[in-house]
Amino acid sequence: MPTIEFYGMRGEERDAMEKRVRALLAEEDFREECVFVTAADSRVVDWQGVSRPFVRVSTRSEQRAGRFRSLLRHTCDLEIVRIDFQPMAATGAPDEEK
Repeated sequence: MPTIEFYGMRGEERDAMEKRVRALLAEEDFREECVFVTAADSRVVDWQGVSRPFVRVSTRSEQRAGRFRSLLRHTCDLEIVRIDFQPMAATGAPDEEK
């Protein structure tokens, strides 16, 4: 599940960026697997205090990472994180009543 997060953007700016990203992903076969994270407003600045907003995409797939690079490189500063996702294991002892 690719996770798309927005940093250094507030309110309408963040909403507009999400809308642009969604439009760019509209034709991708993996779009339904994507999740969008819009947490509280954040501020991202460099050493000199200059604003440096960016989009972070976390994905397990090198192929999808490359596709995100191609799609978003002209839209925003982009950080790609390769992740190892472990789905929650089912619980239950093998000797439970059936």
